[in-house]
Amino acid sequence: MKLVYASRTGNVQKLIDRISAADTLKIASGEESVNEDYILVIYTDGEGIIPPIVKTFLDANHGNCKGVAVSGNSERHPDTFCLAAEKIEEKYGLPILAKFEKDGNPSVEKTIKEALQA
Repeated sequence: MKLVYASRTGNVQKLIDRISAADTLKIASGEESVNEDYILVIYTDGEGIIPPIVKTFLDANHGNCKGVAVSGNSERHPDTFCLAAEKIEEKYGLPILAKFEKDGNPSVEKTIKEALQA
């Protein structure tokens, strides 16, 4: 299964590098296309919004997404921590695999690796 991700500050990129999945796609513009099953790992933008490039990507590619893991910063945004996860679940009907702090931890890595094996 493909691992698709978006990283703005480098936190998600650090997590992806630790997972080291062979088949990855970084969302750079939102215009990318995926025609196979994938897991999505993204960040929460601002105060809990779906990053615009991710929204553009999901509008065209949500059908093959099997789950989403979302990074956030609970210190800076305690009231909207990883709120993009709930918005994606509501708008696209995608299951939330994980909500995690900054670049994640071994538990998040394990959750994503297991989802990739499904």
